[in-house]
Amino acid sequence: MKKTNPLVFAVLAFLMLANLSGCLSQSTEEMSEDDAPMLDGENQATLTTHCAEIANVERCWMLLVPQQLAADKAVPMVLDLHGGGGTNSLQYNMSGFAQLAEEQGFIVAYPQAHGERNWDIDIDGLRNEYDDIGYLMTIINITSEEHPVDINRLHMTGWSNGCMMTQRFAVETQSVLASAGCMSGYLMKEAPSTYSAPIPFMEVHGVLDPIVQYLDNTAITTIAIGNPGAGFNRGAVQNMEYWADLNGCDGAIHELLEVGQNYDIRGYEECEAGAEVQLMSLHLAGHNAYQGGTPNGIPTTQMLWEFLSRFSIE
Repeated sequence: MKKTNPLVFAVLAFLMLANLSGCLSQSTEEMSEDDAPMLDGENQATLTTHCAEIANVERCWMLLVPQQLAADKAVPMVLDLHGGGGTNSLQYNMSGFAQLAEEQGFIVAYPQAHGERNWDIDIDGLRNEYDDIGYLMTIINITSEEHPVDINRLHMTGWSNGCMMTQRFAVETQSVLASAGCMSGYLMKEAPSTYSAPIPFMEVHGVLDPIVQYLDNTAITTIAIGNPGAGFNRGAVQNMEYWADLNGCDGAIHELLEVGQNYDIRGYEECEAGAEVQLMSLHLAGHNAYQGGTPNGIPTTQMLWEFLSRFSIE
């Protein structure tokens, strides 16, 4: 098994934690009390842990099922992937999808990367043999068997390395996700030739991101890895344009769709099979593109969910 380059892990994990707002100063090597899921009495019964053996390794995940779901009504499901070196508990506390799930009635799974807690995005330095694609599919299959999941409304999201994994999963599976959208990450290699069904995609990215840089990742990733490859050199706008090409979007250039206080949304609304591609640029945010990482509390998770939830597989 090819393990993650220790220098890559150290650089990415340190920078990821350094960029978080708040009191998250603990190491990623052990889950502290600050990193554990923060639940109130009403939610405790809905957050459970599940495990399965994938590629001879036990893999576990947390599952949030709102108490008010009707047993006879199928609901959407979101898989929310943590960043490199992080934990699913940290992602639960940070992303805001748990609160939205309780308010709007959908299921959220929080997968946990194995080993050094990096997702396999299939590039040198960040590759493993834990079959992360198979692991995520297993979560979908088991949850769909045990809960009223609408398999036509499966969505995936994540942060940083989890955002990269979200995009890899989207282009390497067929007719699984209704839409994908995530924070602070790019598709790190070319999509396979098997990609055919356009998947609506939205990315949220801080213009001041020092880790997965908004304009060009060449400098920092060359230091960490040496030969970063095409994906690492892709900026946020370039990543959006690549997705637009994948999805057969109309228009020579993207449109400016919305302008708000310290953010804008641009993209393509006319793509094959009703797909859309969007990029939300946060003008004063860094690597943490969630609401807590924006200076004026932009509800980025809610806005991302509004995009994701508009789509279903016909």
